[in-house]
Amino acid sequence: MTIPEYTHALGEATGHGWGFLAAYGGTWLVCAILWYRTSPRTAAYATLFQGMVALPIALGLTAITATVDRPELDGMDMLSVLLSVGQLLALPLVIFLVATRRYTLVPLAMAIVLVVHFAPYSWLYATPLYLIMGAAVAIGVTAAMGLKVRIDLPEEQLSTIQAGRASLTTGLVLVASAILAWFL
Repeated sequence: MTIPEYTHALGEATGHGWGFLAAYGGTWLVCAILWYRTSPRTAAYATLFQGMVALPIALGLTAITATVDRPELDGMDMLSVLLSVGQLLALPLVIFLVATRRYTLVPLAMAIVLVVHFAPYSWLYATPLYLIMGAAVAIGVTAAMGLKVRIDLPEEQLSTIQAGRASLTTGLVLVASAILAWFL
């Protein structure tokens, strides 16, 4: 099996990662709700650790909806693991934001990591979906963080609203992408 054959077969076997997109999109949406309903500290911790909830759900969704076996090609499983683990390298930076009480920057930092993480998946799953999705998250989160709600709001409240918008935007883009991936 060649690498292009492998990437095509992997996309077919996993539904182009739809389960991961759906699970992580769902946890980002829960985080968005938390940004509007709880304290910035609680929402920041939830945003930081949402992947711990999403990962087993994503693996389960992928396993129960697989229609064919995952293809095998020497070295490619290790590449998939490295692509996945790469985003863990940013966790110390996000933990620093939480430890220094810069809670409202956590969704922005996590969204940046997510966007960078997506690029190689376009190649791995043989679809431009991940590049388009990364661009949508980057532009959407930038707009969500940049829009002013009301000028007379205290800075802390404004930052919390922006953090909630960033989480909401990321979650919506991921869920919409999961639906697209399902139909690819």
